[in-house]
Amino acid sequence: MEYLDLSPYDYLGFPLPMRAVGWLGRRHGVQDASATPMTGAQLERLRAASQRLGSVTLGWHDCDFCGNFEGNGEYRYYLPDGKIYAAPMMILHYVEEHGYRPPRELRDGLPAAEQPPWDWRAERLHAVLLDPSEHPDFRCQAAVDLANWKDPRALDALRRAAHDEELADVAGDEIGRSLAAFMDHGLAKDLLTEDLHVMVRYGIDEASGR
Repeated sequence: MEYLDLSPYDYLGFPLPMRAVGWLGRRHGVQDASATPMTGAQLERLRAASQRLGSVTLGWHDCDFCGNFEGNGEYRYYLPDGKIYAAPMMILHYVEEHGYRPPRELRDGLPAAEQPPWDWRAERLHAVLLDPSEHPDFRCQAAVDLANWKDPRALDALRRAAHDEELADVAGDEIGRSLAAFMDHGLAKDLLTEDLHVMVRYGIDEASGR
């Protein structure tokens, strides 16, 4: 899959509108390779923001430029201005090995992306996660991305989702990984993991390195 940077993302279904960055291929080549190189600080912020993968599929994509790297899944970056950017897992490979330069608006916005404000994006993901009528894939992605907000409302929604047997059967590991992010920040001290679905516990243990 290949997109021009900042074009609307429509590769996989997602409950929020996003812009594409870093979806490179042979048709358009290494986009923005002539732009100003990333500084060391910018690269470190991109690495720090590229931790949790979403939309992991059954297949793998080989790098079109060297064939020596393969990726699966995507990173999503929530900036304070309300925009969301979706990038393939391979974005760091493209930057470090092939001279790709992400759009400046993403690079400039990353320092403030560590704690996005609770806004319409968070409200939408919160509602999707707790709505049994929503598509399971949407609910799974909501469980992944709500962890961007270290907010009691996000934690409450994830705890409720962890006790939804039907959802936990298909997305329990992702719910567990998101709960682990709160636990790592000391925000879920009263969480009783032994009461949770086995897949939720698996996600917590995996994320915690147990």
